[in-house]
Amino acid sequence: MKHYFKAILLLFFVTSMNGQSLQDILRYSTSDLNGTARYTAMGGAFGALGGDFGALDNNPAAGSVFEHTQFSITTSSIRNQTNATYFGSSYETKYSDSEFDQVGFALVLKNTVESPWSKISFAFNYQKTANFNDAFEADGYNSTGVDQYFLNNAQGYELSNFQIRSDENESALYSYLGENVGFDAQQGFLGYQSFIIDAVVDESTNRAYISNVSPGTEGYIHEYVTQRSGGIKKYTLNFSGEYLNKYNVGININSHKLEYRQVNDFYEGNYADSSTLNAFRFKNELLSFGEGVSFQVGAIAKLNKQIRFGLSYESPTWFSITEETIEFAASNDGSNITIEPDVINTYPEYRFKTPSKYSGSFAYIFGQKGLISVDYTQVNYVKAQFNEPNDDSLNEQNDVIIQNVNAAGILRVGGEYRFGNYSIRAGYINQGASLKNFDNSSSSKSIGGGINFGGSSLDLSIVSSEFNGQQQLFSTGLTDNIDLKKERFTVGLTYTLKL
Repeated sequence: MKHYFKAILLLFFVTSMNGQSLQDILRYSTSDLNGTARYTAMGGAFGALGGDFGALDNNPAAGSVFEHTQFSITTSSIRNQTNATYFGSSYETKYSDSEFDQVGFALVLKNTVESPWSKISFAFNYQKTANFNDAFEADGYNSTGVDQYFLNNAQGYELSNFQIRSDENESALYSYLGENVGFDAQQGFLGYQSFIIDAVVDESTNRAYISNVSPGTEGYIHEYVTQRSGGIKKYTLNFSGEYLNKYNVGININSHKLEYRQVNDFYEGNYADSSTLNAFRFKNELLSFGEGVSFQVGAIAKLNKQIRFGLSYESPTWFSITEETIEFAASNDGSNITIEPDVINTYPEYRFKTPSKYSGSFAYIFGQKGLISVDYTQVNYVKAQFNEPNDDSLNEQNDVIIQNVNAAGILRVGGEYRFGNYSIRAGYINQGASLKNFDNSSSSKSIGGGINFGGSSLDLSIVSSEFNGQQQLFSTGLTDNIDLKKERFTVGLTYTLKL
């Protein structure tokens, strides 16, 4: 049976998040291009247009642009191709997925009496704003080994913390260390029990440790496999109105549900003959889940039949997040050694705030023939922060955020051309780098089309996206990065029914 325990581990956030904190911050603060097929085919440039469920994600005023009460549902198929580069060696991984991206309903009420408010609407929309499903593998030689990770965590702890007594087992000791000592002591325990590190002096009071391994001629061979899954789901309640047939205003109240799972499987080999071990494996799993709330306000102005402007503000999303980890180590010294505590570490809930967003939009309507639209969004990632004033370690992470990120702009451009009941569309997105010392910019190109049946419509989109990123192996000791270049190919299909 698995053992559960809760521990207030301040050092957990330093040791386990220090290598991934910036990636986590950007992951939870960045939205993918998801929504209806019409929306994604036009690159999401809908801030001044409205009249689409995807547009609610940009500007709440979009709700009162609907002409009819309607229902919409979207499904998509995604193919990811990731190229991971580690010390000059590259490995390509492909991953496919399919899911429902969006479901929405809008109730449109037109005023039949004389009033400046010609129309109001109520809408509910579910949309997946981030998709974490992905996998990659990296292989290569490195002169630094994972023994350094375990040494850095073990140093300073008495050997008695890592020795299993006759009246306990590895699960009990691992649990005790997590509850009473800390995450880093657990890592020292795994390293000592798997024989990758050893005590300088075989005495219970020993506090210094040495490595039991050294690299072969080419260095250590590393294989690092990561699997990710989950996403962020956004549930939106929208209220919007049209004033004087010229101005649209609206507000969104949003509920967010976050789930993220990451499994890292690390293998190290090519040890020198003098080493105690022949091979070593370390596997750990992280599960993050939480809920958040946010709001949006926006407006659209129709200057004339051709020109529209849009403005919107999206508040920070205030998340409450809980994390769980599970890990094991295995080694071979001629026979297999497995240290599998079978313990789920559950950590205290913490609060995190994403940055707010400001957007400006412009659209030009070519009568019944088509349109062109441009959106620009400014996101100041420096404003992302942990909201735990009494937690010194999380406050240190806030300082890390300030030192490493900056503001970034998102440019969206989209167009549509109509001929009869048919439409063709295209779009482009460019998102600037949010990290100061690494180009993590991204871009997307999209095309699509649609058929209007009168009472319903069917739309298709094809989106090609490119992302740059990094993955740090461990938070201490072995801290080298894997460079990631990901290409995502998404096909979306939306059916809309007017009621």
